[in-house]
Amino acid sequence: MIDSTNNHRPSAFATAEPSWPPRIQVAGVSSLDEALFCAQVGVDSVGFTLELPDGAHDNLTTERAREIIARLPDPLLPVLITYLRSATDASRLVSRIRARAVQFHGGITENELRLFRSMNPGVKTIGLVTVTGPGAALHAGQFKPPLWDAVILDSCDPRTGRTGATGCTHDWEISAEIAKRSSVPVLLAGGLNPDNVAHAIRMVRPDGVDAHTGLEDPDGTRNLDKIRRFARVARNALQHYRCRPA
Repeated sequence: MIDSTNNHRPSAFATAEPSWPPRIQVAGVSSLDEALFCAQVGVDSVGFTLELPDGAHDNLTTERAREIIARLPDPLLPVLITYLRSATDASRLVSRIRARAVQFHGGITENELRLFRSMNPGVKTIGLVTVTGPGAALHAGQFKPPLWDAVILDSCDPRTGRTGATGCTHDWEISAEIAKRSSVPVLLAGGLNPDNVAHAIRMVRPDGVDAHTGLEDPDGTRNLDKIRRFARVARNALQHYRCRPA
């Protein structure tokens, strides 16, 4: 249970609004200490993976995510990362944990997305494009306002077919074309770490970057030094190579 004596100001829809789009996101957060460290080193948003096809990530439950988010400092943006496709189910989960944005990694129909937006007008929506070849650019063009607020470009592990949290990079030249043409902000993900994120930003010129496995040790535990270095290097690179004005 999270220590109730913690004096960090709760964020639950408080006064400071998170910036959009987030420039630096750390996905797979599962503890309050990790989330607060991210805020301390300049991360803009933290992703909580819930309702995944293969079960809980790092034993993160809905209730625990709710407790963590309630204690986040403003304006750190809490993002729900889920494979839910039902507007009602996604809305229930967003409301329960008080997320301010949701990444639909399992796909969602236009009708369901319209329903979700009507139920949650203040919640940002992020779509997923898995960059496996030139066809990804055509897919990315389907993500447009007002239904979508951003798109995240991720990788597929060719050995397993798994998407998301693969540790694999993809063809950044394709991602660069998507970033140039996209009508919504582009977040670059897929195998990013402190050592390659500056080069990725120079090539793609995204609006923001996202990392998960690239910030872990071989045993899967989070490496706080990697998070710190990732945030510092990414922020510096984004200041020089941002795709579009802030």
